[in-house]
Amino acid sequence: MLRPLIALLLLVTPMHAALDRGVWFWGNTTTPAGPSPYGSSVVVGDAAAEDETISFFTSHAVKRVYGSYQNRPVSEPTVIADWNLKLNDAGVQSQLLLSGYEVNDPVWVADLLDKVQDRFIDFNDSYAATPGKQFDALHLDLEPQGLSDWDISSATRRALLDDLADTYTAIRTLLDDNGYASIPIYADIPFFWDKLPADGGSVAWADAADRDTWFAAIGASLTGVSVMTFSKDNVPALEDATLYERTGSFPGFARIAIQPKGWPGEMWPSILHFYAVLNELELTHAPDYATDIENYAFWRYSIATIGPVIGSAVEIDIELSDDPGVTPIGDLDVGPVIIFPGEAGYTYSLKSTASLEPDDWRSETSHQVDAEGGFQWFRIPVPPRGPRSFYRLEVELTPAE
Repeated sequence: MLRPLIALLLLVTPMHAALDRGVWFWGNTTTPAGPSPYGSSVVVGDAAAEDETISFFTSHAVKRVYGSYQNRPVSEPTVIADWNLKLNDAGVQSQLLLSGYEVNDPVWVADLLDKVQDRFIDFNDSYAATPGKQFDALHLDLEPQGLSDWDISSATRRALLDDLADTYTAIRTLLDDNGYASIPIYADIPFFWDKLPADGGSVAWADAADRDTWFAAIGASLTGVSVMTFSKDNVPALEDATLYERTGSFPGFARIAIQPKGWPGEMWPSILHFYAVLNELELTHAPDYATDIENYAFWRYSIATIGPVIGSAVEIDIELSDDPGVTPIGDLDVGPVIIFPGEAGYTYSLKSTASLEPDDWRSETSHQVDAEGGFQWFRIPVPPRGPRSFYRLEVELTPAE
């Protein structure tokens, strides 16, 4: 007897803009399974792992990699240069990622400037004859909100943001003075810094003009920012959280940054739920404001751990189009498609209706995983049935032979 386990619908609507994704590529990341095999400390230097990673990037529309390599640009310059060249040949920017907190400590800031000198300027100088091996940009993840001083008062937070702006300026000046005035600097900032005290903000902005002046000032040093919105799980909330950076006084790029934590207990119960938000976001905002993904290891873990989801039927009202589209994992396709994961031992039956009447569900197709004990993705084109359609995916145990 067949025992229904799930009735789940996931529809991927066609994309109407080119995708232009960035991804953080940290040296080490811990997932629920332990240390990730997808950190730069594991991948970079292993030719096979590098090639597999770049294949993932290109098939998932990643155009910018924010790579943290610790001191390897100094201790292993050839390894990093060869990795940069592979990214360059694949059409992917390599941005050197530097991180930290203590922007209020002159000793720490001096050490950071030394790292910019050694890991970026001196490294790029040594590969002046082969630009493909150089870093394309500098990416800063400087987060004073991680300091204990941040919690002292709103006035302290305001002062720390001035320290941060001064740090950006010092780095910009260092690059300019060493022949890298054309090199972009990007930075990560949380979405809540722009909120005024009257609106519940935690930074002691004197008024809107004070805030606007600060954002305009950092724009003199930065080409763009990634606005970290990791607590937001829907497109309206993401748009609202980043509205000021996208439309206010900051003069550069402002990209919406989200985390692909798609597993039980996280904001999204599966990577498919994350993809649904990602696609809706990119449908409106790609390529100008979307999307930066934090980070590569979380993304891969979410994909690797997905399985059938137990739940009730979900129907989603969709708009259909014959325009060329892009699936959430970056592959080109034509028209709307439904993406879902398959696991051995289950039968997946797709049904459709234009009315949601109980007797109007029409069987479209049925699928099983090819390999015993295996797992695979299914991508099923869905035909237009008028101005809107509804789809249901029924998953049942396959009877033993």
